[in-house]
This record gives sequence, C-alpha cells and structure tokens, in this order.
Amino acid sequence: MTADGVRVVICTYNSRTEVETAVVSCREEGVGDAQITVVDNASRDGTPDLLRRRFPRVRLLEPGRNLGFGAATNLGARGTGGEALLVLNPDAELEPGALSAMLEALAADPGRGAVSPRVLRPDGRLDPACRRSFPTPQVALWRLGGLSRLRPGSPRFGAYNLTHLPPDRPMVVDSGTGACLLVRRRLFDEVGGFDEGYFMYGEDLELCWQLQARGAVVWYQPTAVVRHRKGRSSEQVALPMLVHFHRSMWRFYRLHYLRGGAAWLAPLVALGICGRLAALLLLNALRRRPRVSP
Repeated sequence: MTADGVRVVICTYNSRTEVETAVVSCREEGVGDAQITVVDNASRDGTPDLLRRRFPRVRLLEPGRNLGFGAATNLGARGTGGEALLVLNPDAELEPGALSAMLEALAADPGRGAVSPRVLRPDGRLDPACRRSFPTPQVALWRLGGLSRLRPGSPRFGAYNLTHLPPDRPMVVDSGTGACLLVRRRLFDEVGGFDEGYFMYGEDLELCWQLQARGAVVWYQPTAVVRHRKGRSSEQVALPMLVHFHRSMWRFYRLHYLRGGAAWLAPLVALGICGRLAALLLLNALRRRPRVSP
C-alpha cells in the first residue's frame, strides 16, 4: 500500500492559519493535491479563499453551514475511492515518514482496520487520545472521578489513556483519535463512515467500536509521529464545544453500556458527566482563554 492509494479528508472551521501546514505535510508524504479533500464548515476567517489560492487542485467542499466533524468528514470521503482514508485535523501535521509508517502498519496485517499514530502536542507531550480504551462504566468512573489523573501509572486507574504503558510500544488499542487516523477504506464504507449523531467528539470512539464489531482491530503505531496543535478551532467556541463534548460522552455510554449488568451505574455516570461539565464551565469562566480540555 502506497501514498497513491490514500485519500485525505480535512474538516476545517476557522482554520486559515493552520490548514496550510496540514496540506503541505500531506504533500511532503507523497499525497497529491487531487487526493486531498477539505470540507469547510462555514468558516468566517477566509479559509476557503486561502485554499483556492494556495491549493487550486485540492478538492474544496463548502456545505454552507457547520455540519460537525463526522458529517463533514463523511461528505468529504464520499465517492473518493482509494485503499485507505486518512482523516486529518487542520491543526495536525504529519512528520517525515509518518504516513509511510502508518501504511506499512496497515498493510502488515489484514486484520487491522485502522492505524493511529503517536500524536504529540507542540511541547512534545503525548496526546493521550491517540491510544485509548473504550470508556466502560468502570473506566468512565475512574476518569470522571479524577483517579486517572491521580494514579496514571496504575493499570486500573490509567486504563482509559493507557498511561501505565510506554508511549513507544506498538500495540492493539480500542481507539485512536480523529485528529489523525488511517482507516482501511473498505471497512470505513461498510460501517457507514462516522456516526453523524455525534456533532463533535466521540465519533472516533464510535468508528473504532464499529470496526471492532466487524472483527477488525485498531493498531497504535508510535513510529508514525504527528504534531497536533490541539483545540485551535474548538477553543474559538469553547462553551458550545464543552457541551458537545459531554453530550458525546453520554451518547457513547447510552449506545453501548446502558443495558445489561452495568445499567445500575448509569445514574452515577450521568452525574459524573454533568458534574465534570459544571466544573469545567466554572473553570473556564475564570480563565482568560477558555479551553475544551482541562
């Protein structure tokens, strides 16, 4: 599998200062402009104008309103073909060799449905969202209760972001992050792409869940490195994004864990989600620069 078989979809929202770097990083990894689709979610900062001027061969879609991440990415992927789909945030940049490392990892095992790279923040810290466990009721309680932060080296309390495991270890994980995820195209189409019931956040978890429901695995490949200036778009509308983030947490829990033996935990999980949202809204009211992530 080579870069010729990859189609890239980038979803933008007021990302004029970031998206150019993302597109150029794809170019430098051997992806042609015609293989890249950018879906602009009604930006007001001139993002489409920049793309038309700088990258006239990049496919640009402008639905005229903010569709959310999942719906916009599905729109961009529709009809593009290719063997693999690379979902990339506009504030993410492929480092040299990242795409080839992901493609090699995907091709190495037909059982792999997606590959997540090692995603680093600008200061070099690992973005923990790039290798996650599913938020089971127990895992969700450890995270919402703050124990995952207090005991990150514990296999039990650090289970969500796998903080007890070294970041340079390749492994099967439950989920990667939509900031950069390489997905086998056949499987992406089979599951119907991203679940558009998630407006923002959670759709990457849901996609990985659906891939695994079809017998595929998600592989974390640490030799593929991506830099992510996380939150550049969402911080512009931090309060609505906080609400969407927590709605998505509850949606994922409701879809997959509300029934069965753990159903009795639902009120505790709902209380934890609401309590986290309230605490972050208060914290953001005290910050000069509101954030979605704590």
